[in-house]
Amino acid sequence: MRIAVTCFLLALVLAPHAVFAREYRPDALDKQLNAIGDARLLAMPIQHLLDPQRSAAAHRLLRWRLPFWILATAAEFFALFYLWNSGNAARLRDLLRRTIRGDAVAEFAMGASIVLVFRFAGLIPNYAQYRLDRDLGRSEVLGAQWLWIWLLGTITAMLVGGALLAVVFRLLARTKRWYLPTAAILAIAAFVGSMLYPVIVVPVLWPRHEPSIQLANENRALAASFGIAQIPVRVAQADYAGLSERVVAAGIFTTREILASLSIERAYSFRERAFLLARVDAMLAARLPVRRTTIDLLLVLLGVSVAVVLSERLGVRRDDDPLARVALLAALLVLAYAAIAPVDLAMRRSAVYASDAAAVAMTHDPAAAVRALVRQGDHRVEGLCPSAAALLFVDPHPPLGARIARIEGRPDPCR
Repeated sequence: MRIAVTCFLLALVLAPHAVFAREYRPDALDKQLNAIGDARLLAMPIQHLLDPQRSAAAHRLLRWRLPFWILATAAEFFALFYLWNSGNAARLRDLLRRTIRGDAVAEFAMGASIVLVFRFAGLIPNYAQYRLDRDLGRSEVLGAQWLWIWLLGTITAMLVGGALLAVVFRLLARTKRWYLPTAAILAIAAFVGSMLYPVIVVPVLWPRHEPSIQLANENRALAASFGIAQIPVRVAQADYAGLSERVVAAGIFTTREILASLSIERAYSFRERAFLLARVDAMLAARLPVRRTTIDLLLVLLGVSVAVVLSERLGVRRDDDPLARVALLAALLVLAYAAIAPVDLAMRRSAVYASDAAAVAMTHDPAAAVRALVRQGDHRVEGLCPSAAALLFVDPHPPLGARIARIEGRPDPCR
């Protein structure tokens, strides 16, 4: 544990900035949108609002995102399943117990090792996905910086996974109802992690954030209209794809704040910013971040339950014991999450539709909403209507065409 913590702190200190700073400059589509009047904008066919080259790039992106997701999921599952089925998990268990004093430390090391196998298995497909995003202009993160972020995430996951496994095995030794305190521990960790996200994660991965007096002033009346208190607003001093929605809520309870990308102040008009800020205010008024954390927690517990049931249905190796069998449980957990993903993504898209409707109802400016969505879709290379398979498994955002059609009261072009 000391070695893992030391590696984490060193990576944290030595990691370079996660974004390559540059001045944001409006592109051709930004100028084209600014030149179109409101009435004409709302009457134009939706596909005519998009940049044809960016739309073609979006189709290329969506064509590869699903195969990369399938490859990453399959690699993670088979790596963990092979670790158990080959007997290597049992051999690793024996090695740890021989060389490490104390069962709790050996269990921690076993959990960290399984997480490391999981992370390495998905490294190549995830890196390929990053390269695709980089080539299409969705990300400004450099290759070395992406690897640093991956390393920080891996070490963090190893620490969390190892600690969780050690705690669960201590509970197993004391009570048959280990799942009840385990669920409570996961709930506490989920809400504490959500609270600490803007305090720890955002400054580490995206350090160039500064308070925005302009956006805070613009949002004061909007926030009051939704019945919520004034919320701090910070703007990234470099534009990056991490803020795919351009304006997002971060944190819960006392740490909640609004994060915005640099393009908001440079390319979006006052009316468009009002729509995007109103969307976030609507989410906060509906307590969506807290609900989202709760739903994610329930999905985690459901996935664990499904994986436990499936693992009990499989045969037991002669060298098996509960510790070695954790590798099999982790492999089945990957499959369980793949099966649950469509439900999770559908709920996320439903929340986006609801926040769009609430923001338009508050601002009474559908033209500004359409401009903001088109501009945002262009910046993150979003097509008009992604495939059903992409929506089912990899894309948490509703189709751009469907969002605009709902705002304008038109038939959905993606059906």
